[in-house]
Amino acid sequence: MKKRRWPWVVGVTTVLVAVVGGFVVSGLNQTVAYETFEVKKTEVIKTVSANGQLAESQLLAYGPSEEPVLISANGSQALPAQFGISLEIEQIEVKAGDSVKTDDILFSYLNQLGQSVEVVAVADGIVRSVDTAEGLRTSGSVLTIGSAEPIVSVFVSEYDADLVSLGQNATIELDAINANFEGEVVRIGQVAQSVSGIKQYEVLVEVNSIPEGARFGMSATAVIEVEKKSNVLAIPLGALIGDVPEVEILRPDAEGNQSITRINVELGLSGDSLVEVVFGVSEGDQVITGVSGSIPAPVNFGPPPGARNSG
Repeated sequence: MKKRRWPWVVGVTTVLVAVVGGFVVSGLNQTVAYETFEVKKTEVIKTVSANGQLAESQLLAYGPSEEPVLISANGSQALPAQFGISLEIEQIEVKAGDSVKTDDILFSYLNQLGQSVEVVAVADGIVRSVDTAEGLRTSGSVLTIGSAEPIVSVFVSEYDADLVSLGQNATIELDAINANFEGEVVRIGQVAQSVSGIKQYEVLVEVNSIPEGARFGMSATAVIEVEKKSNVLAIPLGALIGDVPEVEILRPDAEGNQSITRINVELGLSGDSLVEVVFGVSEGDQVITGVSGSIPAPVNFGPPPGARNSG
């Protein structure tokens, strides 16, 4: 005779439900732990980030002429230089990498009368390239000299351009050598350029010195400080809730239990991570920013699937 196991299954199920139910009730009775931020006076800083490169302030091309040609400024793409008729280069006095001073002799060429003409540096700098050789004729660049004066050229989105002003401080990062240094905005482009299909404006950041290992042409990121307020009450942006700015404050009630109060707030400067609160909170308030731990998942009561089938 086939035995029925249903009473046994029901008994085991009843025990399991009782045990699980005890854990669930215990979990539901646990006090929820909230993540909070203590309201205090601090700094609220708003920044704009822009990408570009570390560059030289100018690159001059010297050729068979008494005056050089500016072929690149502030990191712009170098343009080819032409100096007129083709003339023979007589002697070159420098090589790539040499430092030169104003009035140093760079090279000489033979003019149309066969006379030797010396070309001298019009400014201090470093020889970046030698583009021809002695005895050859050229109407283009013989050599180029960079100013060795650093400038950071970055591009700011058209949506952020109106936030940037002359004199603002900037922190520049060179990812290639993991280095940071400081600078100041000295020029803002007035005509948009299309960079990767996005309208952007060039911003030049002047720096006094660059870190060891930095090379012109390295990719640079500038974080420009566009607005700052000090000694103001502020809370994390993540604490704001609702369409109308609201926050939840965690306060102990008369019995010492957690009590949540939702209030409207008036906001001021919105920074990168904090927002100024003009009215609505007091110093020392605990603003709720999240919930710590996990909330128990629902439990399905009743016999397990298939328990009603005889076996």
